[in-house]
Amino acid sequence: MLINLHQRIPISFKIVIGALVGVILLHPLVTLIFWLEFNQLLSTPSDTAADFLWWRIRESPSFEMFPMNLLFAGLGAGLALVLDLVETLSEKSREKSHILKRQLSDQLPMLIAAGESETTEFKESLRWDVKEGRVNKKLEKVIVKSLAGFMNHRGGNLLIGLSDDGTIKGIELDCKTLRSKSQDGFERALIDLVNNQLGANAATMVHIQFLDYGGHTICWVIVDSAFEPVYLKDGNISRYFVRLGNSTRELDVREAQDHIAQRSPIGNN
Repeated sequence: MLINLHQRIPISFKIVIGALVGVILLHPLVTLIFWLEFNQLLSTPSDTAADFLWWRIRESPSFEMFPMNLLFAGLGAGLALVLDLVETLSEKSREKSHILKRQLSDQLPMLIAAGESETTEFKESLRWDVKEGRVNKKLEKVIVKSLAGFMNHRGGNLLIGLSDDGTIKGIELDCKTLRSKSQDGFERALIDLVNNQLGANAATMVHIQFLDYGGHTICWVIVDSAFEPVYLKDGNISRYFVRLGNSTRELDVREAQDHIAQRSPIGNN
């Protein structure tokens, strides 16, 4: 369950705690580190680090220490503000992800029922060959081709864990073949594929969500349309794929040039 932003600890309380931490913890530690580095050059009533630390703690309430205490109180309060900002942004991000996941869960049955189209494609697995009962790297290439096709067209949705007819298969067998046998491991493997074969910029165009449906986990990849051509790296060859109808097709050099020109602002004028 998500934390309600209005039920969080008040920022004023965090600032006070941060200031106290700055004075009680940061100030002695910083001065201790300074003493350890330069104790031979200093004239202090301490022979050991423990003695010096205790001396600083005893002297901290004194008027002479007030400027330094004020400085470290400010540092502690500033750190509290930064941590609160990070916490707020993280909570908002989780909340948005939760809302998106709920919306996608509502849309998934309709998307499956509609079947494959110009903007939707089903893939049974990422790398596990169901027919042969083993990992098949060629299947990864098929996934990447589909993603490139969507990017070079209007974007789209790739659902991994569904057969061509929409039968729910799930990604569980895929996950078992990964080093990290989890959804996070699956996401990293998919992003690495895109990054290595389509480029780092292309990796920013895929948005991955995992949904529980029909007793299995489905990976929904939302693919953005690219502003510039996306090429699949195949050794020393760059290949251009585009989504046409309910399939992905590779274009030759002339066809690719024509398609790129039609998609570009110059070609559309």
